[in-house]
Amino acid sequence: MKHRLPISVLLVLLAAVAQAQMGDVSSFPTSRSSPSFNGPNPTTTVLSGRVVSGDGFAVGESVTVILACGSRAAARTSSDAKGYFSLTLALVDGSSGRSPLRNQSALSLMDCELYGDLPGYRSEHVPLADRPDGGIVQVGTITLHSVSPDHSFSVSVTSLAAPEKAKKSLQKGREQAKKGKWAAAANYFKRAVEEYPRFALAWVELGRTQVHQDSFAEAQESFRQSVAQDSRFLDAYVELAYLALQQKQWKELADTTEHLVEFAPDSPLFWFLNSVASFNLGNVSQAETSIGRGLRLDQSHQIPDMEYLYALILANHHDYSSAADHASTYLRLAPHASHSQAAQKLLGELQERTPDSLLGSR
Repeated sequence: MKHRLPISVLLVLLAAVAQAQMGDVSSFPTSRSSPSFNGPNPTTTVLSGRVVSGDGFAVGESVTVILACGSRAAARTSSDAKGYFSLTLALVDGSSGRSPLRNQSALSLMDCELYGDLPGYRSEHVPLADRPDGGIVQVGTITLHSVSPDHSFSVSVTSLAAPEKAKKSLQKGREQAKKGKWAAAANYFKRAVEEYPRFALAWVELGRTQVHQDSFAEAQESFRQSVAQDSRFLDAYVELAYLALQQKQWKELADTTEHLVEFAPDSPLFWFLNSVASFNLGNVSQAETSIGRGLRLDQSHQIPDMEYLYALILANHHDYSSAADHASTYLRLAPHASHSQAAQKLLGELQERTPDSLLGSR
Protein backbone atom coordinates (compact mmCIF):
# COMPACT_ATOMS: atom_id res chain seq x y z
CA MET A 1 0.00 0.00 0.00
CA LYS A 2 1.41 3.42 -1.01
CA HIS A 3 1.38 6.23 1.50
CA ARG A 4 1.28 9.76 0.10
CA LEU A 5 1.55 13.08 1.87
CA PRO A 6 -1.68 15.08 1.59
CA ILE A 7 -1.33 17.42 -1.39
CA SER A 8 -2.60 20.29 0.74
CA VAL A 9 0.38 19.86 3.07
CA LEU A 10 2.82 19.87 0.16
CA LEU A 11 1.32 23.03 -1.33
CA VAL A 12 1.24 24.94 1.94
CA LEU A 13 4.79 23.98 2.82
CA LEU A 14 6.12 24.78 -0.62
CA ALA A 15 4.53 28.22 -0.40
CA ALA A 16 6.35 28.70 2.90
CA VAL A 17 9.66 27.78 1.25
CA ALA A 18 9.16 30.39 -1.45
CA GLN A 19 8.07 33.14 0.93
CA ALA A 20 10.88 32.45 3.36
CA GLN A 21 13.66 32.76 0.83
CA MET A 22 12.96 35.58 -1.59
CA GLY A 23 10.77 37.49 -0.75
CA ASP A 24 10.20 37.54 2.68
CA VAL A 25 11.81 38.53 0.07
CA SER A 26 12.83 40.61 1.50
CA SER A 27 13.43 43.47 -0.72
CA PHE A 28 9.76 43.98 -1.51
CA PRO A 29 8.01 45.62 1.46
CA THR A 30 4.45 46.51 0.56
CA SER A 31 3.45 48.83 3.39
CA ARG A 32 4.87 50.93 6.18
CA SER A 33 2.05 50.08 8.59
CA SER A 34 2.38 47.47 11.31
CA PRO A 35 0.26 45.34 13.61
CA SER A 36 -1.00 47.02 16.78
CA PHE A 37 0.19 46.01 20.22
CA ASN A 38 -2.24 46.52 23.04
CA GLY A 39 0.24 46.65 25.88
CA PRO A 40 -0.43 48.46 29.14
CA ASN A 41 2.30 51.13 28.99
CA PRO A 42 4.32 53.03 26.38
CA THR A 43 7.80 51.56 25.91
CA THR A 44 10.68 52.88 23.83
CA THR A 45 13.04 50.29 22.37
CA VAL A 46 16.30 50.90 20.51
CA LEU A 47 17.50 48.07 18.28
CA SER A 48 21.25 48.23 17.81
CA GLY A 49 23.48 46.05 15.64
CA ARG A 50 25.79 45.80 12.68
CA VAL A 51 25.62 44.74 9.05
CA VAL A 52 28.56 42.68 7.77
CA SER A 53 29.43 40.78 4.64
CA GLY A 54 29.72 37.00 4.51
CA ASP A 55 33.44 37.09 5.37
CA GLY A 56 32.76 38.98 8.60
CA PHE A 57 33.90 42.43 7.48
CA ALA A 58 31.78 45.55 7.18
CA VAL A 59 30.15 45.92 3.78
CA GLY A 60 31.82 49.30 3.21
CA GLU A 61 28.76 51.31 2.18
CA SER A 62 25.50 52.35 3.77
CA VAL A 63 22.94 49.53 3.90
CA THR A 64 19.21 50.00 4.36
CA VAL A 65 18.11 47.99 7.43
CA ILE A 66 14.42 47.05 7.38
CA LEU A 67 12.22 45.95 10.26
CA ALA A 68 9.59 43.60 8.82
CA CYS A 69 6.56 42.55 10.86
CA GLY A 70 4.65 39.78 9.15
CA SER A 71 4.70 40.70 5.47
CA ARG A 72 4.97 44.44 6.12
CA ALA A 73 7.92 46.80 6.39
CA ALA A 74 7.27 48.61 9.68
CA ALA A 75 10.37 50.79 9.90
CA ARG A 76 13.76 51.30 8.32
CA THR A 77 17.11 52.95 8.97
CA SER A 78 20.57 53.08 7.38
CA SER A 79 23.88 51.76 8.63
CA ASP A 80 26.99 53.92 8.78
CA ALA A 81 30.13 53.28 6.71
CA LYS A 82 31.30 50.65 9.20
CA GLY A 83 27.99 48.82 9.19
CA TYR A 84 26.63 49.96 12.58
CA PHE A 85 22.97 50.93 12.89
CA SER A 86 20.31 51.76 15.47
CA LEU A 87 16.53 51.93 15.15
CA THR A 88 14.27 53.58 17.72
CA LEU A 89 10.82 52.03 18.09
CA ALA A 90 7.79 52.51 20.29
CA LEU A 91 5.20 50.13 21.69
CA VAL A 92 1.63 51.29 22.01
CA ASP A 93 0.16 53.08 24.99
CA GLY A 94 -2.70 50.81 26.04
CA SER A 95 -4.79 53.66 27.47
CA SER A 96 -4.73 55.82 24.35
CA GLY A 97 -4.00 53.29 21.64
CA ARG A 98 -1.33 55.65 20.32
CA SER A 99 2.43 55.44 20.01
CA PRO A 100 4.51 57.49 22.49
CA LEU A 101 6.79 58.51 19.58
CA ARG A 102 5.47 61.07 17.13
CA ASN A 103 4.58 59.87 13.60
CA GLN A 104 5.38 56.25 14.30
CA SER A 105 3.06 53.26 14.36
CA ALA A 106 3.06 51.10 17.46
CA LEU A 107 4.92 47.83 17.23
CA SER A 108 5.06 44.35 18.67
CA LEU A 109 8.28 42.45 18.09
CA MET A 110 6.65 39.02 18.30
CA ASP A 111 6.32 38.59 14.51
CA CYS A 112 9.15 40.89 13.47
CA GLU A 113 12.61 40.42 12.02
CA LEU A 114 15.46 42.58 10.70
CA TYR A 115 17.23 42.29 7.37
CA GLY A 116 19.46 44.37 5.13
CA ASP A 117 18.63 45.67 1.66
CA LEU A 118 21.56 46.27 -0.69
CA PRO A 119 21.57 45.60 -4.45
CA GLY A 120 23.68 42.56 -5.35
CA TYR A 121 23.37 40.98 -1.89
CA ARG A 122 21.08 38.49 -0.15
CA SER A 123 20.44 39.24 3.51
CA GLU A 124 20.08 36.81 6.38
CA HIS A 125 17.10 37.58 8.64
CA VAL A 126 17.36 38.18 12.39
CA PRO A 127 14.13 37.19 14.24
CA LEU A 128 13.12 39.38 17.19
CA ALA A 129 10.49 37.20 18.86
CA ASP A 130 12.64 36.44 21.92
CA ARG A 131 14.03 39.96 22.36
CA PRO A 132 13.04 42.09 25.38
CA ASP A 133 10.79 45.15 25.02
CA GLY A 134 12.27 48.40 26.24
CA GLY A 135 15.75 49.88 26.49
CA ILE A 136 18.68 49.24 24.16
CA VAL A 137 18.50 45.79 22.58
CA GLN A 138 21.63 44.38 20.95
CA VAL A 139 20.45 42.32 17.98
CA GLY A 140 23.90 41.17 16.83
CA THR A 141 24.90 41.11 13.18
CA ILE A 142 22.95 40.98 9.94
CA THR A 143 25.02 39.10 7.37
CA LEU A 144 24.86 39.87 3.66
CA HIS A 145 25.97 37.39 1.00
CA SER A 146 26.85 38.42 -2.52
CA VAL A 147 24.57 37.06 -5.24
CA SER A 148 27.00 38.15 -7.96
CA PRO A 149 29.93 35.70 -7.69
CA ASP A 150 31.19 36.67 -11.16
CA HIS A 151 31.87 40.41 -11.13
CA SER A 152 32.05 40.54 -14.93
CA PHE A 153 28.29 39.91 -15.09
CA SER A 154 27.38 42.40 -12.36
CA VAL A 155 28.66 45.36 -14.42
CA SER A 156 26.59 46.68 -17.30
CA VAL A 157 28.83 47.34 -20.28
CA THR A 158 26.25 49.51 -22.07
CA SER A 159 25.76 51.59 -18.93
CA LEU A 160 29.44 52.55 -18.87
CA ALA A 161 28.84 54.54 -22.05
CA ALA A 162 26.01 56.61 -20.57
CA PRO A 163 26.39 60.37 -21.09
CA GLU A 164 27.14 62.56 -18.09
CA LYS A 165 23.64 64.05 -18.01
CA ALA A 166 22.05 60.59 -17.70
CA LYS A 167 24.54 59.60 -14.98
CA LYS A 168 23.63 62.71 -12.96
CA SER A 169 19.94 61.78 -13.18
CA LEU A 170 20.82 58.28 -11.98
CA GLN A 171 22.74 59.67 -9.00
CA LYS A 172 19.90 62.02 -8.03
CA GLY A 173 17.46 59.15 -8.24
CA ARG A 174 19.59 57.04 -5.93
CA GLU A 175 19.74 59.89 -3.41
CA GLN A 176 15.94 60.05 -3.38
CA ALA A 177 15.66 56.27 -3.09
CA LYS A 178 17.89 56.28 0.00
CA LYS A 179 15.38 58.62 1.62
CA GLY A 180 12.51 56.31 0.70
CA LYS A 181 11.09 58.90 -1.74
CA TRP A 182 10.19 56.36 -4.40
CA ALA A 183 8.09 58.56 -6.70
CA ALA A 184 10.77 61.26 -6.87
CA ALA A 185 13.44 58.61 -7.43
CA ALA A 186 11.42 57.02 -10.23
CA ASN A 187 11.13 60.38 -12.00
CA TYR A 188 14.89 60.78 -12.02
CA PHE A 189 15.44 57.23 -13.28
CA LYS A 190 12.87 57.77 -16.04
CA ARG A 191 14.74 60.91 -17.02
CA ALA A 192 17.98 58.91 -17.15
CA VAL A 193 16.58 56.29 -19.53
CA GLU A 194 14.95 58.98 -21.67
CA GLU A 195 18.34 60.65 -22.02
CA TYR A 196 20.04 57.29 -22.73
CA PRO A 197 17.68 54.38 -23.54
CA ARG A 198 20.51 51.81 -23.33
CA PHE A 199 21.12 52.69 -19.65
CA ALA A 200 20.56 49.15 -18.30
CA LEU A 201 21.54 50.15 -14.76
CA ALA A 202 18.99 52.98 -14.70
CA TRP A 203 16.28 50.59 -15.94
CA VAL A 204 17.05 48.29 -12.98
CA GLU A 205 16.92 51.17 -10.50
CA LEU A 206 13.62 52.31 -12.00
CA GLY A 207 12.21 48.80 -11.60
CA ARG A 208 13.26 48.70 -7.95
CA THR A 209 11.43 51.94 -7.18
CA GLN A 210 8.34 50.62 -8.97
CA VAL A 211 8.45 47.49 -6.80
CA HIS A 212 8.46 49.70 -3.70
CA GLN A 213 5.37 51.42 -5.10
CA ASP A 214 3.65 48.06 -5.71
CA SER A 215 3.71 48.68 -9.47
CA PHE A 216 4.82 45.13 -10.21
CA ALA A 217 3.84 44.96 -13.89
CA GLU A 218 5.73 48.18 -14.60
CA ALA A 219 8.71 46.94 -12.59
CA GLN A 220 8.82 43.72 -14.56
CA GLU A 221 8.80 45.67 -17.82
CA SER A 222 11.66 47.87 -16.56
CA PHE A 223 13.76 44.84 -15.63
CA ARG A 224 13.04 43.32 -19.03
CA GLN A 225 14.14 46.55 -20.68
CA SER A 226 17.40 46.32 -18.73
CA VAL A 227 17.99 42.80 -20.04
CA ALA A 228 17.11 43.93 -23.57
CA GLN A 229 19.72 46.69 -23.39
CA ASP A 230 22.41 44.47 -21.83
CA SER A 231 21.71 40.74 -22.08
CA ARG A 232 24.61 39.87 -19.75
CA PHE A 233 23.77 42.22 -16.87
CA LEU A 234 23.29 39.90 -13.90
CA ASP A 235 21.52 42.40 -11.61
CA ALA A 236 18.59 42.67 -14.03
CA TYR A 237 18.08 38.90 -14.07
CA VAL A 238 18.28 38.78 -10.26
CA GLU A 239 15.54 41.40 -9.94
CA LEU A 240 13.39 39.58 -12.51
CA ALA A 241 13.82 36.36 -10.55
CA TYR A 242 12.87 37.95 -7.22
CA LEU A 243 9.81 39.57 -8.74
CA ALA A 244 8.73 36.34 -10.44
CA LEU A 245 9.09 34.52 -7.12
CA GLN A 246 6.99 37.08 -5.28
CA GLN A 247 4.30 36.95 -7.95
CA LYS A 248 4.48 33.12 -8.14
CA GLN A 249 5.20 33.29 -11.87
CA TRP A 250 6.95 29.94 -11.99
CA LYS A 251 7.62 29.81 -15.74
CA GLU A 252 9.15 33.27 -15.61
CA LEU A 253 11.25 32.23 -12.62
CA ALA A 254 12.42 29.06 -14.37
CA ASP A 255 13.41 30.93 -17.53
CA THR A 256 15.20 33.69 -15.61
CA THR A 257 17.13 31.34 -13.35
CA GLU A 258 18.30 29.40 -16.41
CA HIS A 259 20.25 32.55 -17.32
CA LEU A 260 21.42 33.06 -13.73
CA VAL A 261 22.89 29.57 -13.34
CA GLU A 262 24.58 29.98 -16.70
CA PHE A 263 26.23 33.27 -15.71
CA ALA A 264 26.91 32.32 -12.08
CA PRO A 265 27.04 28.49 -11.83
CA ASP A 266 28.69 28.62 -8.40
CA SER A 267 25.80 30.41 -6.69
CA PRO A 268 23.71 28.00 -4.58
CA LEU A 269 20.95 30.63 -4.33
CA PHE A 270 20.28 30.59 -8.07
CA TRP A 271 20.14 26.79 -8.18
CA PHE A 272 17.70 26.87 -5.26
CA LEU A 273 15.42 29.31 -7.07
CA ASN A 274 15.56 27.22 -10.22
CA SER A 275 14.53 24.20 -8.16
CA VAL A 276 11.61 26.09 -6.58
CA ALA A 277 10.37 27.07 -10.05
CA SER A 278 10.76 23.58 -11.48
CA PHE A 279 8.98 21.94 -8.54
CA ASN A 280 6.03 24.30 -8.83
CA LEU A 281 5.85 23.58 -12.57
CA GLY A 282 5.68 19.85 -11.85
CA ASN A 283 9.15 19.16 -13.25
CA VAL A 284 10.32 17.23 -10.20
CA SER A 285 13.30 15.69 -12.01
CA GLN A 286 14.76 19.12 -12.85
CA ALA A 287 13.93 20.35 -9.36
CA GLU A 288 15.92 17.48 -7.86
CA THR A 289 18.88 18.10 -10.16
CA SER A 290 19.00 21.80 -9.30
CA ILE A 291 18.58 21.35 -5.55
CA GLY A 292 21.30 18.71 -5.57
CA ARG A 293 23.68 21.13 -7.26
CA GLY A 294 22.74 23.87 -4.82
CA LEU A 295 23.27 21.67 -1.76
CA ARG A 296 26.72 20.62 -2.97
CA LEU A 297 27.70 24.28 -3.39
CA ASP A 298 26.22 25.42 -0.06
CA GLN A 299 28.74 23.70 2.20
CA SER A 300 28.29 26.30 4.95
CA HIS A 301 24.46 25.94 4.94
CA GLN A 302 23.76 29.60 4.19
CA ILE A 303 20.40 28.64 2.65
CA PRO A 304 18.70 26.20 5.05
CA ASP A 305 15.52 26.26 2.95
CA MET A 306 17.23 24.00 0.42
CA GLU A 307 17.06 21.18 2.95
CA TYR A 308 13.34 21.86 3.34
CA LEU A 309 12.66 21.82 -0.40
CA TYR A 310 14.73 18.67 -0.87
CA ALA A 311 12.60 16.99 1.80
CA LEU A 312 9.50 17.87 -0.23
CA ILE A 313 11.07 16.51 -3.42
CA LEU A 314 12.06 13.24 -1.75
CA ALA A 315 8.59 12.93 -0.25
CA ASN A 316 7.20 13.27 -3.75
CA HIS A 317 9.35 10.24 -4.67
CA HIS A 318 7.99 8.39 -1.59
CA ASP A 319 11.51 8.31 -0.08
CA TYR A 320 10.11 9.24 3.31
CA SER A 321 13.12 8.21 5.36
CA SER A 322 15.56 10.42 3.44
CA ALA A 323 12.99 13.20 3.33
CA ALA A 324 12.68 13.05 7.12
CA ASP A 325 16.48 13.33 7.43
CA HIS A 326 16.51 16.52 5.38
CA ALA A 327 13.50 17.97 7.22
CA SER A 328 15.33 17.31 10.52
CA THR A 329 18.45 19.00 9.16
CA TYR A 330 16.39 22.02 8.16
CA LEU A 331 14.89 22.33 11.65
CA ARG A 332 18.34 22.01 13.18
CA LEU A 333 19.74 24.76 10.94
CA ALA A 334 16.74 27.10 11.24
CA PRO A 335 14.92 26.27 14.49
CA HIS A 336 13.40 29.76 14.82
CA ALA A 337 12.26 30.23 11.24
CA SER A 338 8.77 31.67 10.87
CA HIS A 339 7.53 28.44 9.27
CA SER A 340 9.34 25.97 11.55
CA GLN A 341 5.99 24.72 12.90
CA ALA A 342 4.93 23.76 9.38
CA ALA A 343 8.26 22.01 8.90
CA GLN A 344 7.74 20.11 12.15
CA LYS A 345 4.33 19.01 10.89
CA LEU A 346 5.93 17.78 7.67
CA LEU A 347 8.52 15.86 9.67
CA GLY A 348 5.79 14.17 11.68
CA GLU A 349 4.01 13.13 8.47
CA LEU A 350 7.25 11.75 7.07
CA GLN A 351 8.15 9.81 10.20
CA GLU A 352 4.74 8.13 10.16
CA ARG A 353 5.55 6.86 6.67
CA THR A 354 9.07 5.57 7.22
CA PRO A 355 9.57 1.80 6.79
CA ASP A 356 9.91 1.17 10.53
CA SER A 357 6.52 2.79 11.23
CA LEU A 358 4.84 0.72 8.50
CA LEU A 359 6.08 -2.70 9.62
CA GLY A 360 3.17 -3.22 11.95
CA SER A 361 0.63 -2.58 9.18
CA ARG A 362 2.04 -5.14 6.76
